[in-house]
Amino acid sequence: MKECSSFVMSLTGYFLSATIVLFMPGTAFAVLPNQLENRDVFRDIKVVCDQAPDCSSLKALVESVTRDCRTDDERAIALYNVCRYLIYHHPYPSEPGGISALKLIHVYGWSLCGGEHTVLAALFEAAGYRWRYRGWSNPGHTTVEVFYGNRWHYLDTFLKFYTWVPAPDAPGGWTIASQEDIRARLGLVKEAIVYDEARKVWYFAHNRFEVRDGRANWTAPALLVCGDSPESVLSGVRSSRDAGSPRGWGGIVFDDPNYTFSIDLAPGYRLELHWDKEPDGWYFAGSQNPPHHTCGDKDYRNCPAIGPILEPYGGTERRRTWSNGRLVFAPSWKDPSSLAGLEGLENVSLAEGKLVPVDPTQPAQIVIPISSPYVVVKAYLDVWPEDVVLAVSRDGKQFVDVKKDRLSESVRGSYRYWLRVSFRQALERLELTNVVQHNQEALPYLAPGRNKITVTVANPDLLKRYRLVVTYAYQPGSRYRTPEEMYQRDAEIARAHYAEWSEKPIVVQRTIDRVPYTFEIVVPTPKGKQPVYPRMLFLRREVLDAGQEPAPVPAPPTEPSVGPDQEVRALPTPWLIGAQPPPARPE
Repeated sequence: MKECSSFVMSLTGYFLSATIVLFMPGTAFAVLPNQLENRDVFRDIKVVCDQAPDCSSLKALVESVTRDCRTDDERAIALYNVCRYLIYHHPYPSEPGGISALKLIHVYGWSLCGGEHTVLAALFEAAGYRWRYRGWSNPGHTTVEVFYGNRWHYLDTFLKFYTWVPAPDAPGGWTIASQEDIRARLGLVKEAIVYDEARKVWYFAHNRFEVRDGRANWTAPALLVCGDSPESVLSGVRSSRDAGSPRGWGGIVFDDPNYTFSIDLAPGYRLELHWDKEPDGWYFAGSQNPPHHTCGDKDYRNCPAIGPILEPYGGTERRRTWSNGRLVFAPSWKDPSSLAGLEGLENVSLAEGKLVPVDPTQPAQIVIPISSPYVVVKAYLDVWPEDVVLAVSRDGKQFVDVKKDRLSESVRGSYRYWLRVSFRQALERLELTNVVQHNQEALPYLAPGRNKITVTVANPDLLKRYRLVVTYAYQPGSRYRTPEEMYQRDAEIARAHYAEWSEKPIVVQRTIDRVPYTFEIVVPTPKGKQPVYPRMLFLRREVLDAGQEPAPVPAPPTEPSVGPDQEVRALPTPWLIGAQPPPARPE
């Protein structure tokens, strides 16, 4: 009897003290009543790589991309570069009440000029700078300027443009020009930039992709990469006017009190985010067509800042679109901990890896909560027996019956919902899969060289009771031509020319037993070849109940190391590319 009492006491850690726990020796236990409010949920599971932007908040994003900056110009260009990486141009996404800058970064990754520059303005504000919108009438365009050093500065993430102006008080005697500077001195555009006919982009006249003293200047920043012209910039600044300073534009807003980027997982849940998309796996309210960058790969194929990070995913479809992941609830039902992910149980008993009704004359019910910072696109339920009764709620209170084959359309566009499952026979298997849409550019990718990964959670006490497992999967690569050889062949620096990636994936897996938990993933380069960014496959977070093992992986987990025919090589920090004024520019 003492052993039985100990088992019953151990269950109170999973449920409210008011919950009645019935133990049937050796076979089952039952839980009543309806609601389990004290769910065991890992809150705010963060995975950060020191080589990638930390997009968990606007402040964290600013700090991660500007940590090596020494001047205000460098900080402004770092934020300009990361905005160009995070967002491509395409008609505005929309949601009731607007889309916050943080949601746009994580869920969508596309917008038009006002939305792109709202994100840039939000980052300027998070960095402590003043900012203002500037509207153009010819051509129609929304821009933003930032204030530091007692003057305004213009950086355009939509047109991919900025220029420099002499400034005796600035470091190096130059600073980023304002639109008023350009209007007063047209040579800041007309004479300061030149066209590269082979690559169809503009460069600063004294900082272009060319060979100097035997070395290729491949990190020269590319301008107006999507096909815009200097004339359109000049026409625009002539018609530029203050557009006021609202905290949003075109349905994209600075803040949303109802949205937070917090990844919360209970036992039995896993979130796997892919650097790829699924067919028809997109959410774009009001559109009949999927999102895609209408300029193809123009925005990155010649850009030394964002291009190398994006080129591993080119393939035959090089333009940026959307990416998908899967939020899955698939408990083992082998241990009481497998129930900790539920929010409601009624007439339920756990016996021999099955859920069964305590009273066989009445239906049993469980309520599965789904919550994600990413929008749900599709949902599938794999369950046995199949004759279950389903109901969906968007608020956790009002439930509407739904057929299993109509589940996707019932939850599409949601960030949170509840699924109630009613059954009369023993429930032997249940796996609820949610396909979510996300922006792969906001993920903590790996870079060539050494990568420091840091994992944190808001409530680490749960690590004593459950296993939190983090898994990376990627394919390393290399380039067999030097930048000088690429220049001689008129190759573009970020279109995977002369580059190849391994078909065999590398999997790195860690069980997190403390926080902060840090580990290193080294991505070496074969000797005699050039470094490239690896092709990322997925990042997985999963919380295992006591009866579970980690989900399958495409290759046995390993500990990456530097082999005898390899070396550790890195690429320049992408956010600081173009942050120095071009040397010896003419007036």
